[in-house]
Amino acid sequence: YSKGRLDTSGVFRNLSAIEEKVLADMWSRILGDYDQPLDSIACDPIVRPIEYDDAADRSRAKETQDTSPFEVFGGCLFNETVADKCQELGIKSESSADGELVPPFVSQIPDKTLKSALWSVVREDHPDVLLLRFLRARKWDVEKAYKMAIAAIKWRIQENVEEIIWYGDIYNDASLMWKGVSYAHGKDRLGQPIVWSGSCLHHQKDQSYPQLKRYLIWIMETLRQLLYTPVERVCLIMDLTDHSNANMDWPFVKTFIKFLEAYYPECLGICIVYNGPWWFSGVWKLISPLLDPVVAAKVQFAQKPEGLLKFIDEKELLEIRGGKNKYTYEYIKPAGDENQLMFDQEGRAEAAQELEALQEQFVAATQEWVQAKADGEDSKFTEASARRLELSDQVKQAAEKKDKYTRARHFYTRTGVLQGSTVDWSKIQTYD
Repeated sequence: YSKGRLDTSGVFRNLSAIEEKVLADMWSRILGDYDQPLDSIACDPIVRPIEYDDAADRSRAKETQDTSPFEVFGGCLFNETVADKCQELGIKSESSADGELVPPFVSQIPDKTLKSALWSVVREDHPDVLLLRFLRARKWDVEKAYKMAIAAIKWRIQENVEEIIWYGDIYNDASLMWKGVSYAHGKDRLGQPIVWSGSCLHHQKDQSYPQLKRYLIWIMETLRQLLYTPVERVCLIMDLTDHSNANMDWPFVKTFIKFLEAYYPECLGICIVYNGPWWFSGVWKLISPLLDPVVAAKVQFAQKPEGLLKFIDEKELLEIRGGKNKYTYEYIKPAGDENQLMFDQEGRAEAAQELEALQEQFVAATQEWVQAKADGEDSKFTEASARRLELSDQVKQAAEKKDKYTRARHFYTRTGVLQGSTVDWSKIQTYD
């Protein structure tokens, strides 16, 4: 930040010759297991941040909703989803006989091989972007990075991340969306999206743990859409203004830390803990040992707007936190037919076929690239590298096309901030 320049070392399209060859070794490991059952591949342990019974928690939440309903925020009741609120408000789709805003989930993972699971994780990213995150997180140790990546892929299957993406924010807890407990807005001095997380809005009793976890996964996946090469990380503001002990939620803290370190590595550029109460230093002593040293090194503290202005330009900083940006979060509800394309099964099948063909071409070019590296043929390695980068762009474009059929629109598409792969915060920023 002092130099005003983004660190792009080890980032896609900014690799040294040595880093590119390590990446080729990573792909060699992937391709060696490509057609194998995912479950048969050794990986890091898949650790639950906290022990809980998902079915029992959901059942208890539903029972409370049915027998002892209470308002959480803005007319949103406990365990009520955005879909529930839309039904209550008469928002429905003309594309569906029953008025559902999104068609029933259809998995796009055809089998249980690593091949199918891998592409379900890559989605609209460049394939290399995903693998490079794990390589950087494991300091370019291929075997460690590979086991970490396989664990993350298995975790996504277990957590049905594909289904969460499919339904978007409509099955999120309504109170969480209405409150704006966490939301992205603007960018910092390095161009990284700013994620505002106001702890004073959060209370553990306001939602079940399964709903909180779903919300967190949805945020992580949605933030991926707001990143682009070379901006591959976010600026997280942990806003502790008006924070009290009532806002502490250890299950949430442990879950967030685990997700960030193990399943979404190298997504955090900086975390600024802002305006913490005097006693928060004691809480930090409990949290810091839970953090990976690399993540812990990215944590900064600021007590006044001047501290935030070191990292965020005055025009980007929210007015309520000492800047000139007058934006105030307000959840935009779904429109009845915003997901019309998702009901087009023929269009989805055509997009999937186009994407699969390009993925096969990319893998073939990657195999040539890996082999050239193994044979020590530098000229062929360079030629294959250029070819696969060209195909990577085509794969990304085809994936973005298919995404329209397999991902519900959400808050950031409704605001106009996210259009395809273009991110434009000016759509919702206002100044004097």
